[in-house]
Amino acid sequence: MVNTLELSPEDLKRQLTKGTVTVSVVGLGWMGLPTACLLAEAGAKVIGADINPRIVERLNEGNSHLDEPSLERLVKRHMKTGKLKATTSVEEASSQSDIIIIVVPTLIDQSKKPDYSAVENVCKGISKGMHAGSLVIFTGTCGPGVTERIVKSVLEKHSGLRAGEDFGLGYSPIRAMGGRALTDLQNYSRVTAGINRKSLDATCAVLSTITKGELIRVRDVRTAEATKLFETIYRDVNIGLANEFAGFCEAAGIDYMEAMAAANSQPYSHLHIPGVGVGGHCLPVYPYMLVEEARSHGVKLKIVKTSRSTNEDMPKHVVGLTANGLRSVGKALRRVRVTVLGISYRPNVKEIRYSPSIELISLLKRRGARVTVYDPKFSYDEIGKLGYHSEPTLRKAVEKADCVIIAVAHDEFRRFDVRDLTALMGRSPVIVDCTHLIDSAHAEKSRAVYRGVGRGLWTK
Repeated sequence: MVNTLELSPEDLKRQLTKGTVTVSVVGLGWMGLPTACLLAEAGAKVIGADINPRIVERLNEGNSHLDEPSLERLVKRHMKTGKLKATTSVEEASSQSDIIIIVVPTLIDQSKKPDYSAVENVCKGISKGMHAGSLVIFTGTCGPGVTERIVKSVLEKHSGLRAGEDFGLGYSPIRAMGGRALTDLQNYSRVTAGINRKSLDATCAVLSTITKGELIRVRDVRTAEATKLFETIYRDVNIGLANEFAGFCEAAGIDYMEAMAAANSQPYSHLHIPGVGVGGHCLPVYPYMLVEEARSHGVKLKIVKTSRSTNEDMPKHVVGLTANGLRSVGKALRRVRVTVLGISYRPNVKEIRYSPSIELISLLKRRGARVTVYDPKFSYDEIGKLGYHSEPTLRKAVEKADCVIIAVAHDEFRRFDVRDLTALMGRSPVIVDCTHLIDSAHAEKSRAVYRGVGRGLWTK
């Protein structure tokens, strides 16, 4: 085994890319598996660890469990060459590795309090296998102080080793999105920190093998933890502001999209696009991590909490738009046929974590609507297994519908003409556009009643 703290950054990088240093990646989800594949692509010998035996089995057969561009090809290549293998044992992986990268989810519980139990459990497993001279790199988003309070403490307690002396501990939060993970991991800059200088140097040496972006060194781990939360919450707050403006525009007869484009011609204006809500693993979760950490310091983050509440209320707002449109043609939500187009949390990605469409569908059903769900990223059977009524084609999904809600701007939905859409729908059709795919002028020329998030120029 190699003592990573005794190697110069140049030697560590050289040995890693030659395959004489072994890396384990713990957590083979949306970011973990791409990280493992990129390390193997750089020449490293990589062991992937995940508690899900089905994921491990599929990977060892050379198949990716994720719908991520180019990932399947890398999995097949490096499983075949032997540079990548997978196991369900975190302890086994860490015992055979010199570098251990933790890529497990950080969550919130039902009370919206941070849940770091997955990180804690993984660290217990790692500590049973790690050796003196190991380097551990934590990549999860967390409240400032969590890396030291949980990761460092658990590793030290169960291994008997001291961070910064017996083993290295670095932190570098992942900046990437599902659907473009490989591209983002290779090209985005990475914020990096370490428990001490040797840990930081070693962490940068490892990450430099997979990223072309700048490695931004910050003074300590807490600063790096805060940086990731700040950049994520900035987006959530901006989207919350856009959603508030959208509500005003609907009431005032203003087209938000036109106003936004004009406002953003000013170099310091960066208004975002409103919609049905905010989904994915990041924005609905990470603000609560900072809120909890701030609370422990006696600080109230009012804007952060208000923005989160605004974004969480958007599915309810869309139901209101839907009910308004139906009332204008003499219909009520109860028993009408509503087709929701899109269940993913964002366009062109097959992933439903925290998707606002889920809440939208639930609210519509509670109001008595008969809901059909269609998403081109999911098969008819997959949507059925999620518990929703679906149809095998877009045409069948919208046929005879009283209302169509465009919830996700998949590329496939950009191609249909509003007149063709309404021709398939039932009597007095209503279209609710949460994605701004439909030109309101085109909607006016169709036979449909049109409602759109932020589109105050309602028709009919």
